[in-house]
Amino acid sequence: MKRLLRIVLVTLVFLICLVVAAMIFEDRGYVFVEFSGWAIEMNVFSLAISLLAIFIGLLLANWLIQVLLHSVNGSRDWFGGLGRRKQQQAFRQGLIALAENNYVDARNWLSKIKDNDFDGINLLAAAQAELQLGDAQKAKNLWVEASTIEASALAAKLCLIRQALHQQQASQALELIAGLSGKQRDQAVVIKLWAQALLKAARWSELKNQLPHWKKALGTDYDALSQAVSKGTFAEIASKEGANQLKQSWQALPRGARKDPSQQAAYIQQLLDQGMHKDAEEMLVASQKSGPQALLLPLYKQLKLPNPSMAIKQLESWLKHDDSNVELLSTLGHLAYNANDTVLAEKALCRAIKLANRQQDLRLMAALKESQHDKTQALMLYKQSMKLSN
Repeated sequence: MKRLLRIVLVTLVFLICLVVAAMIFEDRGYVFVEFSGWAIEMNVFSLAISLLAIFIGLLLANWLIQVLLHSVNGSRDWFGGLGRRKQQQAFRQGLIALAENNYVDARNWLSKIKDNDFDGINLLAAAQAELQLGDAQKAKNLWVEASTIEASALAAKLCLIRQALHQQQASQALELIAGLSGKQRDQAVVIKLWAQALLKAARWSELKNQLPHWKKALGTDYDALSQAVSKGTFAEIASKEGANQLKQSWQALPRGARKDPSQQAAYIQQLLDQGMHKDAEEMLVASQKSGPQALLLPLYKQLKLPNPSMAIKQLESWLKHDDSNVELLSTLGHLAYNANDTVLAEKALCRAIKLANRQQDLRLMAALKESQHDKTQALMLYKQSMKLSN
């Protein structure tokens, strides 16, 4: 509109100049136009006014056409779907409902804008709502659709990988990871999922080779994964080649690996799983000459020997320097109970319970009292342990 006013203003100035010129020179000029038998005669002043009228008419016609087109588009949006403002409102309400755990409302709002352009964010949110409502297949379909949009592709693929792992489909998760770009596979979040997929697929050798390169990205998960790999490797050897080959494989490892607590824990756990409790006791005692290791200490509780004298002696020596250590007392109590040494077990467990009421110790003490036919004390201890689980 401002442009039109400027044009009209300039034209009016031009016309005024023509009028003034005609008055000064007393000559309005003459224009003759002939076209296909039509003849038009006018002076210059009339020609200028005619051209101005035609130009203004064309501008008005252009404006009218734009208004009509805008009205048609608005009607199309009104009949065929939501207008942009209503789309934004549905998107906003859907996200708010999702954050408030109102998954049915979130599904209803987000379903209205499923086919609209929100860079795939609406599809990711809708998939989350469907997953929470128990429709995993519909959530998967939405993730697949979101993975075709560049902005949301990686996020959608990560969701698909997590879902595959949740459904114990490690091979499918690995296929999805293989489809990512090299740059995407180098991200820490992808590496963690990749490691979990290899672990669930029992691909021990491949995971073992990758772990040194992934140590920084895995962070605190590295030790647990390293132990799981070792445990899986030893279990595979034991199941295929027997216990003797398991021991030979351990001895064949580099000294640094045999000094690694995570490797030691995995090997000892496999010895226990194979029923080689005496070998496990010897390994536990030999591996902790300088003091208790957090990864190895819980394994004492699995020892089932009639006379685990070496292990008991080691635990008692540690308690001489730290007689208020609840974990050591609890471990000694479990070890003695498994060896049917009820006197030592009761003594250690009583001290542990006095220092800290822990459910596992209370239940073991209840079982001990039950074996001594002290049902009243056993019931009281069981009830006490149940309160801790609530």
